[in-house]
Amino acid sequence: MTTVIEVADRERVAALVGACSPESLRSRFLMGGPARPADVFRRYQRFLLAGPPDGVALLAVSGEVPVGLLNFVSPAPGEAEIGILVADAWQRQGIGSALSRWLWASGRWPGWTVRATVRAGNTGAEALLLRQGFRPVPSYERGERDFALVVPDWATMTDVMKEAADDQDTARADGAQRRAAGADPRGRGDRHAGRGRPRRSPAGVPAALLPGR
Repeated sequence: MTTVIEVADRERVAALVGACSPESLRSRFLMGGPARPADVFRRYQRFLLAGPPDGVALLAVSGEVPVGLLNFVSPAPGEAEIGILVADAWQRQGIGSALSRWLWASGRWPGWTVRATVRAGNTGAEALLLRQGFRPVPSYERGERDFALVVPDWATMTDVMKEAADDQDTARADGAQRRAAGADPRGRGDRHAGRGRPRRSPAGVPAALLPGR
């Protein structure tokens, strides 16, 4: 059984990073070149361990084993970037979805604009975002895709996730995503689009999701 806890535990997060392959780490942090777990943790630990008031770090554990981490980092009031890291052996088992559901069910951020960036062609990560009600927005970097969500209340979010997960019809799934965006009829979630500046976390980390969540 997997449990989700709010945590900024250095040892367990380091162990999670160590359970990820270089390819998983490159995808999570949009890196090129070597991605040795110890180096990645040293470089990005400020982001990975971010807690209040700058963000939330949710750790998924199976028994005492850390299996996934969700980072929700706020660079400014009303805005946040989200990223998920899942240990290789636990990928494609719903860990990312469970972490996301816990985050939204907390009900802390209705009306906030939340952003995520994934590597182009990362179909697993894109599917996870779409199931949460995120929608694509213009991207700044070649080889990357940006997404945004204006967080609705939990009841609406639940409906959106259920429709997007259960409904294979593209038009209806798109409708579910539009319902999630309905809290933002003027498109405030896209207000940075086209301004030519990349969005990065306070620690300078791209908010990216791993494949196949």
